[in-house]
Amino acid sequence: MTKHTVIAAAMAMAALGASANDNNTETMYLVKGNRVVAKYPVDQVDYISFNVPDDVLDEALWLTVNNVGKNTVTYTVNTADNSVAYAHNLLSYYDVNYVAMDYFGDMLENLDQESALLCMQYALASNAFFGMGDQTFTQNDFEQYSNYSESNRFSVVPGTKYYLCAWEADSQTQEPLETFVYTELTTEAPETVDLNLKVEEAGYNSEGIVLNFTGNNDILYVRTVWGMKEMMEAYADAYGMDFLMGTFGQNWSLDFLSGTGDLAPGIENATWPVYDQGEYVMYVRAYDFDGNMQQVEYVVNYTSSNDEEVPVISVFSKEKSEGHVKVNFEISPSNVEEAYVRMLGENTVDDRLNMGYTYPELAMGGDAIDITSEINATGEYTYENNEVPEQWNAILIYAKCKDGGVTTLRLNFYPDTDTDWSTYPAFHAPAKRKMPEINRIRRAGCPALRRGGK
Repeated sequence: MTKHTVIAAAMAMAALGASANDNNTETMYLVKGNRVVAKYPVDQVDYISFNVPDDVLDEALWLTVNNVGKNTVTYTVNTADNSVAYAHNLLSYYDVNYVAMDYFGDMLENLDQESALLCMQYALASNAFFGMGDQTFTQNDFEQYSNYSESNRFSVVPGTKYYLCAWEADSQTQEPLETFVYTELTTEAPETVDLNLKVEEAGYNSEGIVLNFTGNNDILYVRTVWGMKEMMEAYADAYGMDFLMGTFGQNWSLDFLSGTGDLAPGIENATWPVYDQGEYVMYVRAYDFDGNMQQVEYVVNYTSSNDEEVPVISVFSKEKSEGHVKVNFEISPSNVEEAYVRMLGENTVDDRLNMGYTYPELAMGGDAIDITSEINATGEYTYENNEVPEQWNAILIYAKCKDGGVTTLRLNFYPDTDTDWSTYPAFHAPAKRKMPEINRIRRAGCPALRRGGK
C-alpha cells in the first residue's frame, strides 16, 4: 500500500466515523492491523503529512502568553495531547541571573545559549508548579497559592523581565524529560504613587535594630533590602537600584513586619541585623494592589549594641572535599551559656527561615551538637564531618553569652575543592542572600557572587 493509499484509507475511515458519531463530529482513525491506535476529531487536524514541514513545530508542549499587566500574567501551556505532563513557572530575570552568577561567574546575558538554558532549567527545577494537558494559569503579585506557608506567594513584580518556562516531565515521577520551552515577557512599569510609606527606628535588641514600617491600606506588600550604606550605594551605582532590589529584595506584608516599638515580645519580624559600627540603609519599595509603587530609604547610624555583650565567632581554618568538611573556630568570650554547631542543607535552612524559624532555633535544633563545655574549657572547637551529602550545605555556629547576647554564624559550602565558601555575618531572618563586597565584584563586569542562598 502506498502512502497515498494510506491517506485515502484514513480519510475513508474518517468518513465512516462521521456517520457513526452521535454529535456529527467527524473523526479520523489511525489503524494498525485490526486495531485503532489513534483517533482525532477532524476539525482539530489541518492535514496529514509523512514529513514534518520546516514551518511546523514537532513538540510535546508550547506556550502562549495571554495577558501581561503590571502585577499579573496569564499564560497557557499547550500540549500535543492531554497525557503530556510538565513543570512550569514564571521566573524573574534576577532569579535566573543569580543562578548564572552563582554557577558560571558571569551575567546571564554574557552566557552562551546552552549555559543560559541550564540556568533557566535549574531555576525552574528549584521552583516549579506541575500540570498536565492544556491549562491556563494566572499569577497575581503576592497572591498566596498555598496555605502550607506564608511565603508561598506569587511574585509578579511590576517593570520586571520574566522567563515563562515549561519542561516536559514524567507524569508519575515528575522527573524532567527532553522538551524544554520558554518565552520572554516584561511586566508593565509601575506608576509612582504616595502610599504614606514610612520607616522609623524603634530601638535595639540582641538581634539588631528594630524598625517600624507604616503605610496606608492600599499597600499590598513591601520589598526590602538592608545593609551597610557604603556597600549598598556602591552596588546601586554599579548595577542600578532595580538590579539591587530585584536580586536581593525580600517581600513582606506590613502585618508581618509590624512591631510595637517597645522591644516587647513579638517584634522579631521587625528586627534587622547589625554587625560593624557605621551607617546602615533600608531601601523599601511599597506596591499597591494596582501594581504602582512608592520607594523610600531610611539611614541608621549604628555605634554599638549598648544593651548586651555579643559573642564573637572567629573561624581559624576550614577545609572541604568530596564527602568531607572540617572547620576550626573560636568563640569569645569563652564562658558562654550555650554553644551549638549544626550542619543542614542550604535549601533546608532557607525554607525554614521562610517558614518563620530563626537562626538560633535552627542552630540549636534537631541533630545540633552541644559544644558548650568544650568552648568553656578551651575557647575553640573543630567541627568535622566525613559523610557530607553532595549538595550545597550550611554550617550554623551559635553562641549565647551569660548576659543574653546571641551570635549565629552561617557558612555555606559545597563538598568539593573547586567552589568557594560563603560566610554570612550574624543576622536575623529578613536577609536571605549574601551581599558581596563591592570591591570584590569586578569580574567580567558582573558580581562575583558565590553560593549564598536562593
